[in-house]
Amino acid sequence: MTQVCIIDDGTRAGEHRVLLLRKEEAKDISALYKAVWLKAYVYPKEWREKRAMSEDEIKNEMDSGYFFFGVRINGKLVGVYKASITERGCFGEQQAVLPEYSAQGVASAMYEQFYEFAKANKCKVNYVNILAGNEPCERAMEKFNFYKTGEPWEQSKGMWVQTYERKVDS
Repeated sequence: MTQVCIIDDGTRAGEHRVLLLRKEEAKDISALYKAVWLKAYVYPKEWREKRAMSEDEIKNEMDSGYFFFGVRINGKLVGVYKASITERGCFGEQQAVLPEYSAQGVASAMYEQFYEFAKANKCKVNYVNILAGNEPCERAMEKFNFYKTGEPWEQSKGMWVQTYERKVDS
C-alpha cells in the first residue's frame, strides 16, 4: 500500500481552514452530501442519489483509501470533497458546498488544499472530472490553472464530463 502524507493540522487557505475528516464525522459528511447532491438537478437522478452517500458508505470509502477533507464554519461542516492518490496523481471528486455558503471562498480553499495535499504526496498532477459545459466549474478550472485533458466522455448515461488536470510543483 502507498504511504500517504497528511497535513493533519489543517491547511489554511484564504480565510478557511480545510481539515482531514475522520470516520467520526461520517454523519456530518453524509448530511452535507444529501443536502447538496440530492438537489443538484443538472445531474441525472441516479447520479445524484449515488453521490448522496450514507455514513456506512463514507466509512467504507475511508477504509478503501479515500480521504475526505472539509471546511467547518462555527462548528458546522459547510464544504467537503474526497481525494485519492492514484498512479496518475491526486484525484479529487465529489466536492460539495452548502448553498448558503457559496461564493464565500469555501470551494476555493478546498482547491488550494487539494494542491497542497498532492504536493505533500509527491504527485505530479491534480485531476478532476467536471460536468461538461458547467460554466461555474469551468471558471473554477481556469482560476486554479487546470487544463482539459482528452475529450469529454460519458460517465453516466447521458452525463458527459471533461477531465481537467494541473501540474503540481515538486
